[in-house]
Amino acid sequence: MNGFTGLGVAATRFAADVCLDLLEDVSTRLTELEMVRKRPVPFPPEPLASMGIQATRWSLDRADHNAGRRNGLLRALDALGLGFDS
Repeated sequence: MNGFTGLGVAATRFAADVCLDLLEDVSTRLTELEMVRKRPVPFPPEPLASMGIQATRWSLDRADHNAGRRNGLLRALDALGLGFDS
């Protein structure tokens, strides 16, 4: 199953090409990509996902208002490689 947020015709086209290759059971450079071969870490179910997103948004807002000082949640996400440092 595929889903998109509406941020890219290119992503949709890429996914379609991958799906067609997988349906035809052919090995291509697209089907050999790690993101195609491995299942992603499952996203938490609702309402946990929503609560996590809202807590992260709140934490980012607080960091913006506190000279960039990050709270425990943001530091934990950074330690896991899921940080928001842009």
